[in-house]
Amino acid sequence: MAVGGVVLGVAALVIILSVTNGFSGEVKNRLIGMNYHVMVTSYGTALPDYREVLRRALGHEEVLAAAPVISTKGVIMSRRDMRVDGIELLGIEPESFATVSELPRHLMYASDGRILLGALPGQKHPGIILGQDLADVLKVGPSFEVLLLTVDGVNPEQVLLDGGFTPRFWPFLVSDTFSSGMYQFDRSLAFISLADAQRILGMGDEATHVHLRLRDIYHSAAVRDALQAELGYPYVVRDWTQIFPEFFRWVRLEKWAIFIALSLIILVAAFNIMSILAMTVIVKTHDIGILRAMGCTSAGIRRIFMWQGLAIGLTGTALGCALGYAVCFVQQRFHVISIPGDVYLINSLPVDMELSDFLFVSGISLIICLLTSVYPARKASSLMPVDAIRYSI
Repeated sequence: MAVGGVVLGVAALVIILSVTNGFSGEVKNRLIGMNYHVMVTSYGTALPDYREVLRRALGHEEVLAAAPVISTKGVIMSRRDMRVDGIELLGIEPESFATVSELPRHLMYASDGRILLGALPGQKHPGIILGQDLADVLKVGPSFEVLLLTVDGVNPEQVLLDGGFTPRFWPFLVSDTFSSGMYQFDRSLAFISLADAQRILGMGDEATHVHLRLRDIYHSAAVRDALQAELGYPYVVRDWTQIFPEFFRWVRLEKWAIFIALSLIILVAAFNIMSILAMTVIVKTHDIGILRAMGCTSAGIRRIFMWQGLAIGLTGTALGCALGYAVCFVQQRFHVISIPGDVYLINSLPVDMELSDFLFVSGISLIICLLTSVYPARKASSLMPVDAIRYSI
């Protein structure tokens, strides 16, 4: 019964931590997939020389690809029924941006994953790609015409003197939509070609950001620091961990909270070990007395019960880890537990097993089991031979 309690506690802890890893990994992949691993920008409105930044960045061994980007805020209007919304507008080079972003994977209508921007065959307006939620709000889809308005480059003093300014709308044709599964992106992002962004913003051959993709995202901090030291002022280098720091802190906090809560299951099982060993001391009082009379030391008696508690903990922990691994493996391989895809954007319960979780859970389980055997062991070792034998006669 004691071993069974430890098995269930360890298995539950391993499974829940793996599911937590799976969900946080899914969110992380979607966040990073539509964003940069490392980004270079400047304190000014545009990079002084984005081509030089691209050259230097690609010289780093960890950098796989780099792409220039223009980022600005704007207003979009549906030509069909004049619905208006604010957007974050990104000007990109389709070829290079496809190497640093997972945008091609999330396109709704491009079967070959091509990013259709810029001049479109047989169309008089350039292409624009909208997030699916944004397209739903505007009631538009592929081949619908939309109008863009940006206020970058407007002189505030001239606006005050003239009592306002006459907005200029730029016509675009929706060439595709994307659904990344992240509402923040699908609701507010729009993509146009880098050349079109430079044209409507009057920037010339400039970019505001350079996005980098790395071989290993966990080396982003080292690449960020190296690039910052190399480029210096006025460049600013950021990495993916700085996009949503609150989210990543929340994920770590949630994992610790789950671990502490489910560790109580192991603690309850450990108290079963203490109860069983305490009963064993009572039942084996006569035998303990005989051993002490034969010359067995208090430390020897104590070790017997400590090893017994450790054996129960080892057996339960090993079987619990095996059971947890088996359940997680079956879910990973066969997707036994399904979840509504329209709510969670994935069709089955995500599982991501990490060796560190198994080792940490095993260590905590063994420590708890060992500590709960201390009291019965001390109780047994404190029995005097004469008293133990007398009460058994």
